[in-house]
Formats: sequence, C-alpha cells, structure tokens
Amino acid sequence: MIALSDLTKIPEIVNGSVVIMGDFDGVHSGHRVLIAAAVERARRDQLTSILITYEPSAKKILKKLAHDSRLTTFAEKESILAETGLDYTIFYPMTNATLKIAAVTFLREFLIGRLKVRHLIMGADHHFGHNRRGNAAYLKSAGARYGFSMEVIAEQMTQDRRTSSSRIRQALAEGDVNQVREILGRPYSVTGTVMHGAARGSTLGFPTANIDFDKEKLLPQTGVYCGWAQNSVSGKQVRYKAVANLGKKPTVGEHEVGLEVHILDFQGDLYGQPLAFEFLQRIRGEQKFTNLRDLQTQIAEDITEARKKLS
Repeated sequence: MIALSDLTKIPEIVNGSVVIMGDFDGVHSGHRVLIAAAVERARRDQLTSILITYEPSAKKILKKLAHDSRLTTFAEKESILAETGLDYTIFYPMTNATLKIAAVTFLREFLIGRLKVRHLIMGADHHFGHNRRGNAAYLKSAGARYGFSMEVIAEQMTQDRRTSSSRIRQALAEGDVNQVREILGRPYSVTGTVMHGAARGSTLGFPTANIDFDKEKLLPQTGVYCGWAQNSVSGKQVRYKAVANLGKKPTVGEHEVGLEVHILDFQGDLYGQPLAFEFLQRIRGEQKFTNLRDLQTQIAEDITEARKKLS
C-alpha cells in the first residue's frame, strides 16, 4: 500500500479505481468490511483500490481543537491500513478551505477527474462535501450521470448492536476494553516511546516502562490493566505479559495521566525504544494509598491477578 498526504503526488490512475471514503477512526471491524469489499472488487475488475480518509478530522478544524481525541493516531491508522491489501490510502488534507468544497466539485474534479472512479463503496451514514451534502442518495443519482457504479454497505453489528466508533468511545470511558476488543476485532493499544521517569517502580521492586504516547490518543478509563506489551527485537515483534497503570499516580502527588507498564519476568533496557501496550482487561480502578508500603502490597496483588488472567 502507498500512503499519500500530498495530493500533487497522486499518480495517474490509468485503469480506473474502486474508492471508499470515511473517517475510519479506529479501523474497526465494520470498517474492515468496507475495505475488504473494495479490495475484492478492485482485484476482480482489475482496478486500483483507493481509500480516502481525512487528516486531521473535520471535527478538529470546525471546533478549533488544539488536540483531537483519536482511536487511531495518524501513524497507527497508516500502519493498520498497510495490512489490508489496499493499493493506495489518501490522507485528504482537511482545512477551512477544503471543508468548503462542494460535494459536486469534489466528485467531478477529484473522484472522477483525478481518481477515475469506476465503483464507489461507502457506509450508509457517510457524508462529504460542504454542509455534508454528499451522501449515498446523491451519489447513486450521480453515478448514472457520470458513469460509475455505487454500493452502500449495510450497517455491521457487534453483539447485536451497531458497530461504531462512538460505541468504542463509550466503552473506553467505562474501562470496558473487552467490549472494545470485540468491536475493533483486535485489542485496543497505546504505542509510544519508553522514556525515563522518577524510577519509583524500581524502588518499589516493580520497574516500569513509562510510555510517551501521542497526546491525541483517546485513553481508556484510568485504572490498572493487564495485557500485552510489544516491541521489536531484531526486526521481529515480541510480546510480553504485562500489567499497566493508567492514571495520575495520586499516591505520590497529582500528575498528568500517564501509562506505566510493568513487563512480567523481564530484565533489560527499553529506554528510547518504541513500545505498545494492548489492553486485555481492567483489574481495578485508580486508588490513592496512605503510604508507599500499601501501594507496594497492592501492586503485588495486581501482578498476581494479571498472571491469572493472562494464563
């Protein structure tokens, strides 16, 4: 897959394309149905498969947010989409100017003029163009006029409820990472670089890797979680059983929300290395202890519980 953020670098699409459009925040199991349909149709008809997503989100521009709250950061989204079999992903630049482009202009000049769209696939709830006037009904009508076919993928269901990014956000707010995993089709994870901390974990006998993660990454409810830590060793991904504290560390004074990962039975130096933590299950909520000894006792109990769940 080739990822493009600069529209001037889009190559000429000679044979026509199958296009899907959307935010794709999370790239959840419902999104994957659309992607699989596009890849399959493109291969069958010998066309180019293209996914168009938006960077940053329209919400960030419209609400003038300093930081968005994303299920997948730019880097995570690009990495996940690279595994799908798509030919191209276009991260369409969202600005005040591009938000004002009319749906008909976007269709004629970009989808037809640049991408030579022959078949368009989208979810029933997707809109594009100024004032969100580009929708499935509009595109079905336009298809007959401009010579492309249109396919609307029905809503996908997870646990008898609509598969959606909003459900994932709600479950994260409740710390229900089990439900998140069901909707995503994979564990929810946070990725960053291991940085130096205050070394309190080592003092207590439980050294932790402090993850410097993207500030736009949406985090689960604070608390202690068991899961899997991943990093790359000699070019191969290695997974370790781990327990993580996500929170403000109230026992040692209020801090910004941070992620500290204790890798079970691990000895080594991870400073400066990328590390991902996959949230498997929430063990307990964040607590403030009266002293470090009580905290140390609780951490030992958390690790025992984590071992049981990860076994």
